[in-house]
Amino acid sequence: MTTTDNAHRPATEIDDEHGALVRSLSATLPGPLGSIIATIIVLVFLVLGVISLVTTWTGNADDFLPLFQVSVAATVVSLNALYARKTFSYVITLIGAVLWLWVSVTPFLPFWQVVLQALTVTIMMAGAVYSLAAVELSKKPRF
Repeated sequence: MTTTDNAHRPATEIDDEHGALVRSLSATLPGPLGSIIATIIVLVFLVLGVISLVTTWTGNADDFLPLFQVSVAATVVSLNALYARKTFSYVITLIGAVLWLWVSVTPFLPFWQVVLQALTVTIMMAGAVYSLAAVELSKKPRF
């Protein structure tokens, strides 16, 4: 179906292709609240990254979160939060990142460790995709 065919489709059908989750995440936050929350999230992940880096450099890497996981989670969540600061659509990405960090430090059998890490990384990345779609939807006028 081409974009010219969209003119012949009802508005409800076009809106339904985004799904209920994306529509619910596309609500905008009032005033500067979104920027404040995004800034706090970036600062928290920055502090976690510095603490993780220091504990790794001092040879006490087992005392805190793994540096690699903190770096990846901080990068994904922070960039997503900054891009989607007008909405709170990055909440799924944030939940996936927190779960990934928790699974990284929790002792599981190696098979379950791999499965749970893959699952939580998938949740984090799916959250980023949903967030990007929600931001795009939030920029469209609502009727």
